[in-house]
Amino acid sequence: MRVIASAPAKIILFGEHSVVYGKPAIAAAINLRTYVRAEFNDKGAIKIEAKDIRVPGLTVSFSENEIYFESDYGKAAEVLSYVREAIELVKEEAGRNNKGITVSITSQIPVGAGLGSSAAVAVATIGAVSKLLGLELTNKEIGKLGHKVELLVQGASSGIDPTVSAIGGFIYYEKGKFERLPFMELPIVVGYTGSSGSTKELVAMVRRTYEEMPEIVEPILVSMGKIVEKAREILLSDLDESIRFERLGKLMNINHGLLDALGVSTKKLSELVYAARTAGALGAKITGAGGGGCMYALAPEKQSEVATAITIAGGTPMITEISREGLRIEEVIL
Repeated sequence: MRVIASAPAKIILFGEHSVVYGKPAIAAAINLRTYVRAEFNDKGAIKIEAKDIRVPGLTVSFSENEIYFESDYGKAAEVLSYVREAIELVKEEAGRNNKGITVSITSQIPVGAGLGSSAAVAVATIGAVSKLLGLELTNKEIGKLGHKVELLVQGASSGIDPTVSAIGGFIYYEKGKFERLPFMELPIVVGYTGSSGSTKELVAMVRRTYEEMPEIVEPILVSMGKIVEKAREILLSDLDESIRFERLGKLMNINHGLLDALGVSTKKLSELVYAARTAGALGAKITGAGGGGCMYALAPEKQSEVATAITIAGGTPMITEISREGLRIEEVIL
């Protein structure tokens, strides 16, 4: 038996950094996907093949007393701990710990870009392996298991990434609670700087600034929270699409300015943001922790122009849209 499952990447639309201080955030799944194929093997071991994860390939076998690397290329190794924990967790849930399982991963999501590649691979692995083992789980339950994987690997996690990847669409998050917002099309372009910042270090840097100058930073965080609430109001409204696009774009531009004020933007991120706006994007901002990683632009009828501008500015553009679906079972071969 063979099962193929896929799960999408995510962007933080609004609320990064302020979410750390109890403010809400809105995230959304985007149509860049990680695909995981799962099948039994007769070796009783977990074998992970990561042959196309936007970095060179890697194949690793785990068994009771050995880890065998066929090749090892940098960032690709980061996915392994998520995949292994995901497999172990599902085997435990299904009560079938003696089964050898091979998973093969291919992905459209760059690793380390702040687009939730680790959560997507964990969610897709849980989806494929649970189906393989005959465990019937809802997407919501798979999102919760994905959160558990992140906690096991990272030690801390809000659960935003695996929840968005598992159930898709728009998610409003506040203090540990999730609300799914109505779906709307958003023609976006993601621009990748090619480097990544450390979320931990950037959060700590904002914390230091906050502690040094709370009277300055607190109003910025409050404004960020209000931007999220305004964006939620727009997504819930029945305004014409063009008006919603225009207002969301304005909020993106304001949110980017506030993130820049906190010191989490970089020269490269700002270049991509301003290149996108100059090319006709209604709004553009950092998505995620900053310090590198990605920005995104809202570009109705201007996606190709914005993508070209991002390329000229030295970034890697990804034309995409919001993914209505989260985890998807692509194929089951008995």
